[in-house]
Amino acid sequence: MAILEDDLGGSCELWPDHLVGRAPDSALRLEDASVSWRHASLRWTGRGWELQDLGSLNGTFLNGQRVEVGARVLLRTGARLRFGEDAREWTITDADPPEAAAVALDDGARIKPQDGIIALPPEVEEPELSIYRQSDGRWIAEGADRVWELERGEIVLAGTRRFRFEPGAAVYATSASMQHRPTPGAIALEFVVSRNEEQVDLTIVHDGKRTSLRPRAHTYLLLTLARLRAKDQQEASLPASSHGWVGQAQLLKMLATTPAQLALDIYRARRQFNDAGVVDSAQLVERRASSRELRLGVDAISVQVA
Repeated sequence: MAILEDDLGGSCELWPDHLVGRAPDSALRLEDASVSWRHASLRWTGRGWELQDLGSLNGTFLNGQRVEVGARVLLRTGARLRFGEDAREWTITDADPPEAAAVALDDGARIKPQDGIIALPPEVEEPELSIYRQSDGRWIAEGADRVWELERGEIVLAGTRRFRFEPGAAVYATSASMQHRPTPGAIALEFVVSRNEEQVDLTIVHDGKRTSLRPRAHTYLLLTLARLRAKDQQEASLPASSHGWVGQAQLLKMLATTPAQLALDIYRARRQFNDAGVVDSAQLVERRASSRELRLGVDAISVQVA
């Protein structure tokens, strides 16, 4: 994420479209009378951050030079900014792409992804809504009664609160601390099922390392999805992109569960895999929002009956 710091020790995170001025909706609100109502903007373009003076009376300054009104100027780490005659000087200390967030409309709090998932509302342990980015770049909102593709600026309701969705940058780099962790597409899953199917043991296998997961209620959901994918893998005429998809209504009947419980089980499964060291665990269960289909996001599967 990009950071803007002033010479008095203050700082702020840059939003994808960051308004500077005295207006109440400014992301960086400055009270100095020389600062215009809508003074300047800092905007992520997909390639970098741009500064634009929005017609201010007293000017926007980059590295001591006044920026021409309306001009778009590329910013780099270390760039020094000043707005009007405000005494503070602001420095771009980090020019990374903006992060996705759900912005609470009541208090402006920015709820960011935790392990790839924005869980709403944030104050509860079991969220009503999960927002995550699919491998194709689309953002999906997943609740008990609806699954849909989110648009930039869309307002969603979770609990009694309303949030505005900001997708951030289109592409995110993997942090150094996460590069050694496998994704769902890089692991294998081994299920061992008792004959009466009351016990399901699940093991993650990656690069020769085996990680056994504690059996949970959602383990049977993963087993059901694994069986559907494994069955389709036996059909030579089916392309891999078609393997394992099942309609949500059909899956609910197979599991004898409710939409709310299904959404909660998927969330808990993703959290368990993340805790086990799997990065981008939102891809553990893939969704087709338009058709309400879903499937297990792991291709290498084995199911044994013991």
